[in-house]
Amino acid sequence: MKRDPGVRSRPRRGRALSVTVIIAGLALSVAASADSLDVPMRDFGVGPLSGEPSPIVLPDLGGQPVALGDQRGRVVLLYFWATWCPYCAKEMPTSLQRLHTAFRDQGLVILAINLVEPRAQVAAWVQDRGLTFPVLLDETGAVASAYRVRATPTVILIDRRGQLLGRTVGSREWDTEGRALIAALLAARP
Repeated sequence: MKRDPGVRSRPRRGRALSVTVIIAGLALSVAASADSLDVPMRDFGVGPLSGEPSPIVLPDLGGQPVALGDQRGRVVLLYFWATWCPYCAKEMPTSLQRLHTAFRDQGLVILAINLVEPRAQVAAWVQDRGLTFPVLLDETGAVASAYRVRATPTVILIDRRGQLLGRTVGSREWDTEGRALIAALLAARP
């Protein structure tokens, strides 16, 4: 492909991130560019997003409102799902629960947003599977519509600054293949 000589390209400027690498018991801090997230995101099937996420305030299973804006400073994994989704039924009690357990103390928040199902049905489903991450109820489907959710599961990733990072549709092995991506996202400075 021939390049137009009148068009100048500018190098992308990425956010800096710090990754701690432990070698022989010594912790070394390594600076990296946010552009370095492009490859793990692409390899894991996460398409890039940017900008401000649509605001979310939804009730949890206890009826208490949970706001996305209150999660600033954490990496947020919005997981849109339904009890009838076989992929959700497979990965929520295994892959997502293990990811939540491994990274919740490092700043990862999983918000599992159920799509228009009755509270009692969702609560029983969650309890039967022993899930401990927050489950929110999109009772009208307005949030799913705002995020253009057309299939389950759909995942939206949001960085510590509250900015959209990426989107993926379909089942993933978040606790194994996605672990490096989550660790890199958590290492990024706000």
